[in-house]
Amino acid sequence: MGLLLPAPLQPSGHQVVRPGHALSRLVSLERELAESWMREWSYRQEQILSLLREFPPQAGPSEGATIDMLPTASAVNEYIEERALDARVREQAMHPGGVPPVELLDEMIHRDLAALSQGVRLEAIYAHHLVAVPHLGEYLTEVSRHGAEIRVAPAVPLRMIVIDDDVAILPMDPQQTARGAFAVRSRQVVAALRAIFGFHWAVAAPLTSADGSDGVGEMLSPSERMVVHMMAMGSKDEAIARQLGISTRTLSRKVSQLLDRLRVQTRFQAAVKLSESGVLDLGDIRDRQLAG
Repeated sequence: MGLLLPAPLQPSGHQVVRPGHALSRLVSLERELAESWMREWSYRQEQILSLLREFPPQAGPSEGATIDMLPTASAVNEYIEERALDARVREQAMHPGGVPPVELLDEMIHRDLAALSQGVRLEAIYAHHLVAVPHLGEYLTEVSRHGAEIRVAPAVPLRMIVIDDDVAILPMDPQQTARGAFAVRSRQVVAALRAIFGFHWAVAAPLTSADGSDGVGEMLSPSERMVVHMMAMGSKDEAIARQLGISTRTLSRKVSQLLDRLRVQTRFQAAVKLSESGVLDLGDIRDRQLAG
């Protein structure tokens, strides 16, 4: 109740506080806690209202969106666990940082292997520094061995999980994921997030080349990975140059230098060599072109 305070110089080691002073201090602390809770409540309400303005739930089922709030980390894990069991085709994830606890990895491996056994394609991009964490590196190696596709990048822009074309799970606060997450059901939102994922997937390095074992992959900078990906997708030089913010003449020079480093003569030969090294997934590119 705050009636005693530590006082090392006193024989008893404590100092007596008058009840009135203790009560005043407790009331003040209670007020501070209430104000802090109100600030947190206002913050979350603002986020919810912002999403509801963009994706009103009263819209028709084909065009509207529904949003579920998952207020805690445990609620997020339970939701992912349930939705992962319903995955049919593909699950994509981005992990910019934050290492899951060791005790959670067994559940993650069990869930991922179950999805892979059902024919679900698992794709994930991790920030490069996470691979150096021993238990997480072992998890990534294990799921890769069973067919999951893992890539790494120097920086990953946001944390997200997208399951099929149905739902996207995004943190309420990207800086503090323990605050919880939003689960958004909207084909339009999912399509936009898939496009973001596809861009970063194209310039990320396969997990097998993260330790330097893939010499071809090490030859390419992130911008060069984007160039070869866009070329393989059939993009015109003008579109690629515009994306990079350079002239088509500068782009042609970069492509020529890249072909020289790869020791090939044509762009097609470069695509084949990069595909054989695991840097470029031509099968995935064909799938995306057919889907588009």
